[in-house]
Amino acid sequence: MAFLPFLYLEPEHLSTQTVGQIYEFSLLRQDPPHVIAIFQCIEMPDSSWISPPNAPFGGIQCGTDCQESEIVFFINCIKKWINDRSGKQLTIKTAPCCYEADQQRLLHDAYLYTGLIPVQACVNSYINVDGDDFIAHIRPAEKRKLKKAVLAGFRAGPAHEISSQVTYEFLAHCRESNGYRMPLTLSQIEILKHKFPEAYQIFTVVDQEKIIALTLTVRVNDHILYNFLCGDLPEYRVYSPVVMLMDRVYQHCQRENIRILDLGISLDGNGVHKPSLSRFKKNIGGKECLKMTYEITFR
Repeated sequence: MAFLPFLYLEPEHLSTQTVGQIYEFSLLRQDPPHVIAIFQCIEMPDSSWISPPNAPFGGIQCGTDCQESEIVFFINCIKKWINDRSGKQLTIKTAPCCYEADQQRLLHDAYLYTGLIPVQACVNSYINVDGDDFIAHIRPAEKRKLKKAVLAGFRAGPAHEISSQVTYEFLAHCRESNGYRMPLTLSQIEILKHKFPEAYQIFTVVDQEKIIALTLTVRVNDHILYNFLCGDLPEYRVYSPVVMLMDRVYQHCQRENIRILDLGISLDGNGVHKPSLSRFKKNIGGKECLKMTYEITFR
């Protein structure tokens, strides 16, 4: 059984002012002993627990043959352990519902049964990757922008040799130009690329030798690719180079037999829903599903 790779950073590389040690829980079956579910969380300074604080999603991951009763038992064990450590609250930010839909429904029922309450439901966008070209999924306005970028001579594709320094500086510049903070430090990007070299891949659009758009993607599992961090230069917005960028990422998904290209949720720098970003994702073929966050408070 293959679990989704968690997007987390080792505790020694995180500020002790913000998070503590990462704890991993495993649920095992006997005869022979084998892991059927895992869960990771971190204790915060205020004695609340979060799964996970520095990742787009987390929650319980389990095998396809897991039963709800097993997951309920697992959650109750986790709750007791945290409660015994005087934990005040547990927050679980889960994967989008389009990921392994049957498992997400099972986990949702188990969370509710064990007292976890949905506290946030964000709209998540994703593209179903099929045999059609990317251009068949996008709206006419985006097709014109893609054609304009091609006529301008821009090139797009994977950037295997690009350094973490260049990646960080480009994304930070793009986000700062929009008034957003960079969610990761340079050292954190280096750690992620070092720990998961097969899972993290960078794609760029270049004007001659100048990078004008870039995305850092994560191979979540055999069938899902997550568009983790993406940016483009403001002075090139008239070309909308992100459309060309997504075209190349989509082609990569087709070659790798990836079924879902996850575009993520559409929030601004303050964590508020951003309608313009949501519309853009729809314009490039994005469909919508929910991404849930659950909480339980311990008395």
